[in-house]
Amino acid sequence: MTIDQMFAEMDLYGFEDFDDDAKLILINEAYFDIVTREAWPFMEGLASIAQPSNDDTLNVPTNFQAVLSLVDSTNNIVLEPERNDVIEKNIRSGAEDGLPTKYYFVGDTLYLYPTSNTGTTYRLYYIKTPSVLTVDSVVADILIPVRHHSIIVYGALVKAFLVNDDPQAAVFQNMFESRYQQMRNDIWMRQYDRTERVHIITDSHDWAY
Repeated sequence: MTIDQMFAEMDLYGFEDFDDDAKLILINEAYFDIVTREAWPFMEGLASIAQPSNDDTLNVPTNFQAVLSLVDSTNNIVLEPERNDVIEKNIRSGAEDGLPTKYYFVGDTLYLYPTSNTGTTYRLYYIKTPSVLTVDSVVADILIPVRHHSIIVYGALVKAFLVNDDPQAAVFQNMFESRYQQMRNDIWMRQYDRTERVHIITDSHDWAY
């Protein structure tokens, strides 16, 4: 569904008096409401990053939002996340050296620890940051799969009815939530071959042996 088609669908519900700029604001609010609720599979990205030596900040993609996994693919090391205060107070004092085994954040910057004196390549599996939609956005710019674009319109209609102080907002809120659950079931359940497995991922020092 294109942005113009979303505008046209809003018109069908009686919002011809809203100009396109106003409709676009509501569409973007609904879009971000949806894509920021969960770490959706359609927001996943994969990047190979060449890291120079003696550089402890990872040059993440411009659309990076959050790490799903970070692997040193040159040395086959899976890096573990750590809080920055733990690194600063408890770990850095050990003056550790060698290849990075941990990553942490200060603000939006991703740091590696310890700093390596040799270059390497990292495989970053991550969640993307969605871009603001414009009137020139094409279908491919919308991260939500095409078959679920109607939920964006439902979300925009909820906000449009609220702007008009119309009680139908509650009706469309229910339609939005129902459509949202349908989308969740469709997107998250990708196989029916077996039940999902739960893997133990606690740190080894927590194991009782």
